[in-house]
Amino acid sequence: MASIDPADLPPRVVNERGVSRKRTLVGGKVIYGDGVFVRDCTIRDITNTGARIALPGGECIPTRIFLIDRRNAVAYEARVCWIKSPLFGLTFLNTYPLDGQVPKDLDYLKTVWRKFCVPIGGTPL
Repeated sequence: MASIDPADLPPRVVNERGVSRKRTLVGGKVIYGDGVFVRDCTIRDITNTGARIALPGGECIPTRIFLIDRRNAVAYEARVCWIKSPLFGLTFLNTYPLDGQVPKDLDYLKTVWRKFCVPIGGTPL
């Protein structure tokens, strides 16, 4: 029987995450292109350093985006670190509380959030 060369084996997947994920199922928004493109997503799990999101079938996003977490009124500047469609892994680069001040050039994040967080049967904030 022939021996197997380790170089012929698929790479081993290692979980290098330092913090365990908090499972969730929350609606979110992915924003890119200076607010021109806004896509619905589902936040599947989240930590203070990243998240796993799901996009509707076949959708694609660039490697640098903003993620709005509706539940916590936070926008995360993020980098896509892995893709297994329809799932995307994100690493957070910066965090912006949407109920406070954001840099002027990111005001569009607050506009998206205000439209997104309208209560059922309610009026925009």
